[in-house]
Amino acid sequence: MDTISLDASVAITGISRSTLWRRVTDGTIGRGGKDGRSRAMLALGDVLGLVSVPLGADDIAVLLRADAGDADAQADMGALFYVAGAHKAALYWLGEAAAQGNAEAMQWLGTAYAARGGNIIHKDANLAIMWLAKAAALGHPIAQYQMERLRDGRE
Repeated sequence: MDTISLDASVAITGISRSTLWRRVTDGTIGRGGKDGRSRAMLALGDVLGLVSVPLGADDIAVLLRADAGDADAQADMGALFYVAGAHKAALYWLGEAAAQGNAEAMQWLGTAYAARGGNIIHKDANLAIMWLAKAAALGHPIAQYQMERLRDGRE
C-alpha cells in the first residue's frame, strides 16, 4: 500500500490535520506506519479521493517522490498545484523545495507573490523580490530576466 504523510495530506486536500486524523480513527482513511522520519503516514488511495486537482499516474509518482523529500519533485508538485489554482498546496510544496535550495521553486514563489490578486496568495512585493533574487543568484534564467526587468523599472 502506498502511503503519504499527514502533512502532505493536509496540504493537498485542504482538510485540517484534526479532521484527517478523525477520519483515520473512524476508518474512513487507512493508516500506514511511520516513515523513516517518524511521520504519520496515511493510505494514499484514500487521500487521493479528497484532492480537488486531478492527478494522473505520473503525477502520483512525482507526488510520492516529493513527499519522500525530493526537492525537484516538490518543485514540480508546487508548479502543478499552482497552475491548477490550488495555491495552498502549491505554497506547501514550493516552500519545501525552496528550503532545500531549489531555484525553480524559488522562482515560482517569487512569481506567486508578485501576482495580482485573484488567489489566496497575497501580493507581497518584498517576498516576490526576495525569492526571485535568491533564484537569480542560483542561476535561474527566468528569475534573472525578472530581476533585470525590475531593475529597469518594468514589471
